[in-house]
Amino acid sequence: MKRLTVILIISGLVIYAGCALGPSLRSVEPIDFNKRMLVAVSDIQNLTGNQDYDPLMGGLTGSFTAELHETGCFRVMERQKLKSIMEEMKLGMEGLTDPAKTREVGKMAGAEAILFVNLASVKYSSKKNSTFFAQDVKEEIETIMDARLVAVETGEILAASKISIPFTNRYRSFCLFKDGEKADQKQLVQESLEKAIKHLAREVAWQVSKKSR
Repeated sequence: MKRLTVILIISGLVIYAGCALGPSLRSVEPIDFNKRMLVAVSDIQNLTGNQDYDPLMGGLTGSFTAELHETGCFRVMERQKLKSIMEEMKLGMEGLTDPAKTREVGKMAGAEAILFVNLASVKYSSKKNSTFFAQDVKEEIETIMDARLVAVETGEILAASKISIPFTNRYRSFCLFKDGEKADQKQLVQESLEKAIKHLAREVAWQVSKKSR
């Protein structure tokens, strides 16, 4: 009888892991090639203050550039060309926040606009609910990214978007038994970022495409 009771209790320990979700992707109509603006993509900046995410930024910028190109709404400048110009000017990517520098870089690159993308924040919370027999842990992770397309000549914001990707993980334990485990926060953030850049690229392209018609 005791064995049966333990089995029934253990079977009631349910792990819940929510997938990182976000808004559905926009359906974007391509712009005629001759009407597409030439856009330079700045390196994605990690503004969270957590340096653990820094190694993710380089690959993410490359992926974002590819996503933007695939929308069929822009002519996208090769990243290496922008980097070469920045090095020639002895200017870091943070220097592009200065409108005068933005215009100078844009003119040297021949770009009409520069796209800035940031990992704005990663919010983590954990709640524990303990009883005599078991402990329930619920983790929530929210990854937020934003993007803005800025005209080189005027500094006007041509398009802007922000996205929040939530993730929920729950695991429980009873005596020596455990169902589920603590979330790998860095891995989950990386997966959320990959979803976020698809959304941001489509959203920026949709806004520009809408204005061009």
